[in-house]
Amino acid sequence: MKNITKGFITLVFLIMSSSSIATILDIDFNGNQFLLETFESAETGSDFYRYNIPSESSANPVYPGTADLIPLLADALQIYTHLNTLNNQLSFGIILEKPNGSGGGSFYADIDWSSPAVLSFVDDTNESGSIGVGGSQVISLSWIDCCTDGFVISGFDPDDLFIDLTSVSGSDLTQVVFLSPDRQNTNFSFPQEEFNISIGNCDPNTDPDGCVIIRIPEPSVIFLFALSCLGLYHSRRFWEK
Repeated sequence: MKNITKGFITLVFLIMSSSSIATILDIDFNGNQFLLETFESAETGSDFYRYNIPSESSANPVYPGTADLIPLLADALQIYTHLNTLNNQLSFGIILEKPNGSGGGSFYADIDWSSPAVLSFVDDTNESGSIGVGGSQVISLSWIDCCTDGFVISGFDPDDLFIDLTSVSGSDLTQVVFLSPDRQNTNFSFPQEEFNISIGNCDPNTDPDGCVIIRIPEPSVIFLFALSCLGLYHSRRFWEK
């Protein structure tokens, strides 16, 4: 009976731990506020972008700990935040469209962000954007239907993250997608006029949800939990006899 009870308690904690994540960011997109999980892996935010592997001249990020490519969409501006677990470095990345099957287009934005972060990666190095420079820059990108385009800003203090994109224009872009490691992305229509993104580290003292995103446990965990409950039930009946 004691062993079954211990197993039950262990599974409860396992499920509870799968319902939280280390770094939660507070996003404000044109006045829409929501929480966003960071992707977390032992690599830089630029390496997570996975330029050129396997598709040439394209972004190819995968869900951490898997070989599953993150599905990218045509006619979409896709945003991710990433935490390098080796040095706690936080990155902000934008991926425009998807490898192949997209119509191509252009992207122009005035970008401002907090120090000491710098522009760490631009998909096409011949386009605008000064690598290794922090503060404020103008980004102007263009791409054709074979490929993606984008950039990464890295090196934020997780307690002081601020990014603002203004004066954004995009050719043939129809939506903005905030990518999430739980595969439950947040989607918006691509704005025709106002385009502002502010990102801050979530404060559990002021956030009504306590900066916790409830994640659906993996099916295997649910199965084990149900099996444990069944075992506990039959054990109780045995001891009541």
